[in-house]
Amino acid sequence: MTRPRLLLIPGYSELEWVIRPQLQEWAEVATFDAPGVGGEPAPDAYDASAVSDRVAAEVDRLGWQSCVVAADEFAIAAALKYALQHHDAVQGLALGHACLSFSPDAEPAAVNAEVRAAFKQVAELDDRTFMRHLTQITQGFYGEHLADRMLERIPTGVAQAYVRENMADPGDWIEGALRDLGKPLLLAEHDPCLLFTKDGYEAAASAFPDSMQVSCREKPTVSPSFGDALREFCARVC
Repeated sequence: MTRPRLLLIPGYSELEWVIRPQLQEWAEVATFDAPGVGGEPAPDAYDASAVSDRVAAEVDRLGWQSCVVAADEFAIAAALKYALQHHDAVQGLALGHACLSFSPDAEPAAVNAEVRAAFKQVAELDDRTFMRHLTQITQGFYGEHLADRMLERIPTGVAQAYVRENMADPGDWIEGALRDLGKPLLLAEHDPCLLFTKDGYEAAASAFPDSMQVSCREKPTVSPSFGDALREFCARVC
């Protein structure tokens, strides 16, 4: 039987997908570093469009005709931009910290305004301080060892550049994109999360009642529960 094909989109680096070995037990899995990270050439802009273009290049390199696309947090934007441009290649979308926008001003708010403002300030700090705050905002799910590996992999200022671009996009187009795509959805909640709100997740789950839904104690990229849900989701759509 053909194994499902699963493309994991990073926020910064493939290192974030700690559950990759769990997924590789049952799926053909691919991921990559974001443009400007590791050996990847620097993009013109450190934004979701650059990451989306890198997704397209990876799928072409692999020769995949179709796959399930998974993304977490602000990488949702890159996943949707890729899917909008390559509709037939996407069998389904699995979204961690699922939301209908990235805005603290949405009704209900998708992200916590105070935490968002603090994280935006952190994006102006040096690499090591930024990474220390990243471990805090992920509530320790990006531990010190992973943070050190990411510091070695990510060039100076690149992660902060991605954060600034992420924060500049209110994501008010996300709900419309999801409806236009009409793809099967796995919507994952990280509960509790400091940045993304429970109300924002519940709004997404309510807007797409036919979606598969899961709540994870851990950040989805490190969550075995999200890995289990991905396996069930792929069995449904592949």
